[in-house]
Amino acid sequence: MRHVDLMDVLSLYQNRGQAPLDEMARLLGFPGKLGMDGAKVWDAYQAGEIESIRNYCATDAANTYLVFQRFQLIRGLCDEERYAKELELVRETLRKSGEEHWREFLARWK
Repeated sequence: MRHVDLMDVLSLYQNRGQAPLDEMARLLGFPGKLGMDGAKVWDAYQAGEIESIRNYCATDAANTYLVFQRFQLIRGLCDEERYAKELELVRETLRKSGEEHWREFLARWK
């Protein structure tokens, strides 16, 4: 599987089974959305808040990656040790950035 549409797979390709990324991430102990969601992007763009949009997209990608890592663990493509190492690599990488949105992301990550 070179490509996985995580929402499709997790919902078993059923629209009624789809859950928002924010809810999935928070259910798994990850931060979820930080102050913005997709519905607010156009208004933010019109207001010139490009950095806020960039930060939203970056944290959204991080949440997606973390949910994907849990998916890999559940389906047996990595073990607990590798999963823990991957999560620690993400934490350490984000700590090094020093950007405010990553500090908030880390503070919300259980």
